[in-house]
Amino acid sequence: MTRPIIAILRGVTPEEVLAVADAILQAGIEKIEVPLNSPSPLDSIEALAKAYDDQALIGAGTVLTRKRSRRCIRPGAVWWCRQIAMLRS
Repeated sequence: MTRPIIAILRGVTPEEVLAVADAILQAGIEKIEVPLNSPSPLDSIEALAKAYDDQALIGAGTVLTRKRSRRCIRPGAVWWCRQIAMLRS
């Protein structure tokens, strides 16, 4: 069974990421986001992509610039997202 949600691994270190992802995948969640404001996020993305490439879609979150989005591709992110705020005066 797959679940239509994204697991966001905020604050998870590269040393912890595979154990956390394993539990997430066992729960049927196949979309995993590593926010770029987490510890060593590109290392976590790379570890996840290598370990779960055929089982999960790995993405990057809190991507604030184009340069950062391009840097996410090399370690294995297949999608990314950024926050957009719209203010009314």
